[in-house]
Amino acid sequence: MSLPPIIPAADERTRSHLGGLLTVRATAAGTNGMVGLVEERALRGYTTPPHVHSREDETLYVLSGEIEYAVDGMAQVVQAGESAFLPRHRPHTFRVVSDEAHFILAITPAGFESFFAQVSPAAAGDGIPGEEQAGLTDPRKMAEQAQRLGCRVFAPVPETPAELRDVISPNTEPARLVRAYDLLEELVCLSPDPARLPAALADGLVTAASRANESTVHARALLLLGILAERTGNGIGDHVAALLRLAQPGSPKPVVLALVYLFAHFPANAPAIEQAFDSLVLSDADRYRLRRCLKQPNFASRAPLDTLGRVWPSPATWSATDAGRDRRWRDALRLDGAAIGALWEAETAALLAFLGARAEHSITRGTDVRA
Repeated sequence: MSLPPIIPAADERTRSHLGGLLTVRATAAGTNGMVGLVEERALRGYTTPPHVHSREDETLYVLSGEIEYAVDGMAQVVQAGESAFLPRHRPHTFRVVSDEAHFILAITPAGFESFFAQVSPAAAGDGIPGEEQAGLTDPRKMAEQAQRLGCRVFAPVPETPAELRDVISPNTEPARLVRAYDLLEELVCLSPDPARLPAALADGLVTAASRANESTVHARALLLLGILAERTGNGIGDHVAALLRLAQPGSPKPVVLALVYLFAHFPANAPAIEQAFDSLVLSDADRYRLRRCLKQPNFASRAPLDTLGRVWPSPATWSATDAGRDRRWRDALRLDGAAIGALWEAETAALLAFLGARAEHSITRGTDVRA
């Protein structure tokens, strides 16, 4: 049995938003900035565009009906009496999948609830507007106002984004080039569905990366290719040989670190990668980090267990005798191949994050960090 509507007719706080009927129930002013509460009723098909908040979390509580929500592209359905947490810094969206839904959105800390009055018109009555009035909310105005409040709304990405044209062009002035990389990094890192990013993006980044030894700002293209590989699982195909040629003895340190980060994602190409990196000046720590990421162990055996926990500060600091000293307690854990593999992948992810952050620091700050 659905709950009766509690949105009063002609309430000045009630808006027609994306075809739903929305009322702000609590604001920052009334809760000492702690929480904003928004109540909404909407029909099947109502959906929010994919977006990511930089300062607030959202909690969706369903009073009646069913809502499908997705965080980082992973979708689930919540029903009446259930809630969904939509965290800051992670792209999310939701849509009504029942005939009608009635729900509450809690915003913590408060402040973003002011967004709805700024982008959507006052409701004409107490009925749900529906799809025919969804267009009353201007998508461009909504994206611009959300950006002012620290929220990125994702629109469909064109096949060749303007920022990609900027990083490919040899004539882009420096400040605009840096800004273009900032925006591309945001797009690649935060896109709610990275698998749908245009194929031209990787090709364009390869073109930009080819100039990394001439201008280290283009080493950011190498980082973006690594992030794409990490988020989508896709390789760089026919570009491997061309990118490996960037690994030259005279390559600047930021470029070398970015190449280490990029190629640490491709264990299938390990022999060619290690051969290319033989000519580079790498510390033992960095060389062992790269080799550790390129390993493809057989998790049906116990051998990988001996090296788990030995990536910090670098695998180079651990010897074979160290690995054997605590075999007894490691064997006592009785971890199966799946558990060993999961631990191995978690350590590899941590190593990749370290390599990427260190390379980015070197590119943007012009200095290395102690490693």
